[in-house]
Amino acid sequence: MFVGFFLASSALVNVSGGRSRSFLPVLAVPILVLFIPIFDTTFVTILRKLSGRSASQGGRDHTSHRLVALGMSERHAVWMLYGFAALSGVLALTVQRVKLDVSLAAIAGFTILLTLIGVYLAGVKVYDQSEAEEALKHKPLYLFLVDVSYKRRIFEVLLDVVLIILAYWSAYAIKFGPFSDSPAWQLFIRTLPVLVFVKMSAFLAMGVYRGLWRYTSIGDLIVFAKAVCLSSIGSVLVVLFAFRFAGFSRTVFLIDGVLMFLFLAVSRVTFRLFRQILPVGGKNEGRRVLIYGAGDGGELLLRELLNNRDLQLLPVGFLDDDPGKSGKVIHGLRVFSGNGDIGHVCEQQSVDEVVISSLKMSAERIDEVLRCCSERQITVKRMRIIMEDLGGDRPIIDL
Repeated sequence: MFVGFFLASSALVNVSGGRSRSFLPVLAVPILVLFIPIFDTTFVTILRKLSGRSASQGGRDHTSHRLVALGMSERHAVWMLYGFAALSGVLALTVQRVKLDVSLAAIAGFTILLTLIGVYLAGVKVYDQSEAEEALKHKPLYLFLVDVSYKRRIFEVLLDVVLIILAYWSAYAIKFGPFSDSPAWQLFIRTLPVLVFVKMSAFLAMGVYRGLWRYTSIGDLIVFAKAVCLSSIGSVLVVLFAFRFAGFSRTVFLIDGVLMFLFLAVSRVTFRLFRQILPVGGKNEGRRVLIYGAGDGGELLLRELLNNRDLQLLPVGFLDDDPGKSGKVIHGLRVFSGNGDIGHVCEQQSVDEVVISSLKMSAERIDEVLRCCSERQITVKRMRIIMEDLGGDRPIIDL
């Protein structure tokens, strides 16, 4: 209690006494200084309520616990939280020295980042699923909240509204400087609601909300680019007919379009970035596997091994007979030459299994791999994809 009182009092020292002319630093600075504990408390409270648990009930479901559950060491988890705390502290100092609109934009960007991290960490399982479902049966309000939380399109739409405002403001700030009473910024205020409506309509029409974030691909980025182009053209046409484009800058709409695409793309690939940056639970556990074949089949097998932790297999590299692929890297794993001493590579990488990813390998080559691995008691397996017609007597198709 004393430590909490001391921190709260210290956060108010520089903004008390009426020395600040703006209300935002008075409110934002102490919140930003203590943003990480505030975020963690809010995060845990919401998730405990959604799981039917009491917010005051202890448990290993805080932000630090979830980072460790992902596979981080306790030291790295703490340093990551230190980093965000330092970032929020720097942001608090910045808010005191810059104009109101710049402060709001910086706070919005930081809040969006932590919100996306919170959504990602919320997917880490820390409760027993059956126990949580049993607790929720007697709490209809929580059931409603859970049902709403699964409708993620609502949150995506709200996020995009914020991103549209942020991109449009950034374009004006780059062109005309911070917010002021100039005619250009007056036009910004007048056209902002119109642009939000036009762009959201274009995003809906182009199918921006049909994809799943964790599977965002190049095809999705093309859809985003088309949606941004359509929304920018629509915005210019609306401004042209409604305001006759008097006093507007074409550069602003160009910058806005570029920033909008970047914001859309970054927000959608965030979960994939988190999967690359943050470790996956059990990442360093399981039998060490060398994938034979660095082609499409090998890449498909690698993704399955990384996503399906129940297999208890840890990929450590690739083998391939193509000399041109030797030394290359696929998803962070090195490709070793299959034309050399396979046994030496297996011993060097402490391999427990070799999994062949292609059906095109000759019988002679398979026998050679089996002979080399059997001498070292290394298991050899082959990936097979089978399509079975369940509606008739057709034979199974082995891919």
